[in-house]
Amino acid sequence: MSNKLWIVIAFFSSLIIFVIIGIFNYKVDSLELLKESFYDKVAKELANGKIIAGLSNYDERIFRKKQIEYLKNNVEYIAIGSSRTMMLRKNMFLNDGINNFQNYSVSGASIEDYIALIQVHKNKFGKLPKNIILGLDAWIFNKNNEQTRYLSLNDEYLEFMKSLSSIKEIHQKNRSKVSYLLSLDYAKENRIYYKKHKNKDLENLKYYIVDTINIDDALRMPDGSIYYPYKERFPNFDEVGKVAKSYAQGNVYSLEKYEKLSNLELFEELVKYLKNNGVNIYFYLPPYNPITYDILVSKDKYKFIEKSEDYLRNFAKQNDIKLVGSYNPHKYNLKNSDFFDGMHSLDIVYEIIFKDLLN
Repeated sequence: MSNKLWIVIAFFSSLIIFVIIGIFNYKVDSLELLKESFYDKVAKELANGKIIAGLSNYDERIFRKKQIEYLKNNVEYIAIGSSRTMMLRKNMFLNDGINNFQNYSVSGASIEDYIALIQVHKNKFGKLPKNIILGLDAWIFNKNNEQTRYLSLNDEYLEFMKSLSSIKEIHQKNRSKVSYLLSLDYAKENRIYYKKHKNKDLENLKYYIVDTINIDDALRMPDGSIYYPYKERFPNFDEVGKVAKSYAQGNVYSLEKYEKLSNLELFEELVKYLKNNGVNIYFYLPPYNPITYDILVSKDKYKFIEKSEDYLRNFAKQNDIKLVGSYNPHKYNLKNSDFFDGMHSLDIVYEIIFKDLLN
């Protein structure tokens, strides 16, 4: 067989392989880079002021990234926290000085999530936000919190970490869509993603648009906040009390194996970087249901709830950062009837805590 024929065979074999890789990467597209996705469609609706109902079983971090990318106006105030910050809305501030507010919170947020989402904002607007409200849960300082969901935004996390490191001259190059389309590494990532999600119809996740919050369903609002279904919005408080007690007596969310306050250096470096770049920072400590809180603080293994709050209060005071809220609900005279479970409060709690944020 002639060398010329071997070259032709090698060329077409390589071409076929690249075509297969390209088709596979395009179809799976785990990072939502190559085509308009379900996330794009929903994010566009929210950017146009629509209320989205019925969403479930999706990657909340990718969704939040898309929502930020489709925002039409610059955002002056953002909130980042866990689901315990997710119901914070602009109208709860009762202050005309807060405009263009967006809630970027994600369930089970870790420090890595804060970092990644700030980078998503920076990529969208070309600058840091002017004001950031950090909803800070005690588990962010627990190295054993088992929170790894931030990895959906790992590229953004790593990009921002370069800003925090001393190697500031390193710049991450933006890759073209074609490079992802034909990338063997991206194909490997997509294969892992496909095996994990092959039973989910991500292209046809169900949602519908409503024009009122008076709907018994989970609602995503244009400002990034959420409403829970009626069971959580209008709970049976006898049931809430039982749930709150049960919550504190089981394995408590992300607070197990809490050996010491960790991640302090990363947290402090993040906050100081933001302050040095002109960002106004506010700390919010979301309260627990008093039934849950009283049980937790009576147990030595959950002593880091109080230790985390003491640390954050001292750090805020030393760095001239306004802190609102408290893990301790008794500081605001909160009752079981102000919550819908052991760690999520009703709207009234946000309104009480945030009404004087700028005063």
